[in-house]
Amino acid sequence: MDFNPIHIFVITLLVLLVLSLYREWFNPALSFFLVVLTLLVMGILTPVEVLQGLSNPQLIVIFLLMMVTAGMRELLGDRFFLNLFSLSLSPRAFLLRLMVSVSTVSAFLNNTPIVAFLIPYVKEWAEKKGVPVSKFLIPLSYATILGGMITVVGTSTNLILAGLMTSRELPMPAFTDFLYLGLLVTVAGWIYLYFWGYYLLPAHRSRLEAIKQNRTEYIVETMLYPDSPLSGKTVRDAGLRNLRDLFLVEIIRKGEVISPVTPDEVLQPNDLLFFSGNTQAISNLIQLHEGLRLSEQPVNGAFHFLEAVVPAHSDLIGKRIRDSDFRKRFNASIVAIHRNGKKVAGKIGEMTLAGGDFLLLLTGENQAVTTDDNHLYFISRPQKLNGRKPMLKSLIAVAVILLLAAGISGLLPLFSAALGALCIFLFSGVLNYEQLRKNLDFSLLIVLVSSLAIATALDKTGTADRLAGLILAASSASDVTLALAVLFVATIMLTAIITNPAAVSMMFPVALSLAEKLELDPMPFCMAIAFAASGDFMTPIGYQTNLMVYGPGGYSFRDFVRVGTPFTLIYCTVCITFILWYYQL
Repeated sequence: MDFNPIHIFVITLLVLLVLSLYREWFNPALSFFLVVLTLLVMGILTPVEVLQGLSNPQLIVIFLLMMVTAGMRELLGDRFFLNLFSLSLSPRAFLLRLMVSVSTVSAFLNNTPIVAFLIPYVKEWAEKKGVPVSKFLIPLSYATILGGMITVVGTSTNLILAGLMTSRELPMPAFTDFLYLGLLVTVAGWIYLYFWGYYLLPAHRSRLEAIKQNRTEYIVETMLYPDSPLSGKTVRDAGLRNLRDLFLVEIIRKGEVISPVTPDEVLQPNDLLFFSGNTQAISNLIQLHEGLRLSEQPVNGAFHFLEAVVPAHSDLIGKRIRDSDFRKRFNASIVAIHRNGKKVAGKIGEMTLAGGDFLLLLTGENQAVTTDDNHLYFISRPQKLNGRKPMLKSLIAVAVILLLAAGISGLLPLFSAALGALCIFLFSGVLNYEQLRKNLDFSLLIVLVSSLAIATALDKTGTADRLAGLILAASSASDVTLALAVLFVATIMLTAIITNPAAVSMMFPVALSLAEKLELDPMPFCMAIAFAASGDFMTPIGYQTNLMVYGPGGYSFRDFVRVGTPFTLIYCTVCITFILWYYQL
């Protein structure tokens, strides 16, 4: 099939978008914005077409549900999981209970905060049982992904598909379209991970434990000798505040721990000063400050290590650490960054953060850390689980669940159900306007609106039709099974390197064109791309929850390939076979 210059131009933009997302040339939201801006400037899209996503009710539902999830977490989060972490469970029994629990919750609530909430508890349980936490975190991620496919509200992918179908005036999927296949693949995932995947999962040691055993790699201890010229000076006057590559974590003075160290703290002879950051820079520090020298007899400080993950939507992505005001914002110092399973070398202050980065942080024992910022997920601060809830809160939770069930089943418009649930949380005081503001993700809004605009460009220029022709050419033109399989696999490959909402948006016009050429109902092809776009199990970068467990589990890219490849084959087989049978293709 012939490709004209417009088709080639649009495809080139998409290739550049994929490369930008994969190589992290720009922040994801900026990458999408630049592509859409180029389409607008070239006259391929009009301003109305660019902004039409803002009027799509399904897109707005995504953000309503994110806020509803925050409310449900306030009400039921710890209560629901109270009995999950029994130390009497064997590792595999715990694994099964964990997967069933999180899949159930993920069918109704946003899965990202669920994973963020559970990681520290899973780590704590594994440490108490003496089992590597790497045996549980990949299954935790997989279970939330699979559970999200059970309902239209379980993942943004399904809601984006529903929005795209609404914009083309196509019949909306019934709740059974997601329910039957979603349950089938979820149960298949449980069986695979319980009987086979568990033995493929690695047994890695916790990185936090490794740090504690190799503290000198991250912390350097210095001493003010008795006649040091720095004695009697404040930390600020001594030039030890706002150091470029080092952070003064604490001072030990005659057995007393001083942490956090204020700028006005007066230094005294024989003080032990502990610095974190680029420990190689300590030699430069000692040369610049004649009053410091390396301590001859190391002393254990009261260090408080924390772990955190940079989520894919974080405003920290693409910023140098020295420009992000990280220490002031989170009251913690970065001592190491792990990316793609490896420690990132270089000066901490000059490093640029990326989505999925696993951060090792250091703070004083009594220092309050800012943990209510959804641009950084702290994963090593489990709070005590409490099963007691006031009766009023339980009634509120039941009312919200009934509303969501009515929206999912079609008894009420989903938009109305989600908005009603949010209003209940606001009027009951479970959520306030400040919490709503913190849960609004404008970067995600840009990505979703841009994805819908790109889908419009693919359809408007006929590029989607040409790509559908290529799929038919690769599937012997009339073989429906092979055509569906090629579409499914192509979507999985795309979602492995870009976000799943973007993948389903880009493949939607291709799926419609393919159905039209085969003279078939578009519904099975739409369901195929929905399940394929959420089916990245072989890489840590294709789905947000995979990124979140990547660092805490100490995984390598190879671990995801080893565990995820067999299940991806099972997933593809189950999905394609069911769709062919259910829709009688």
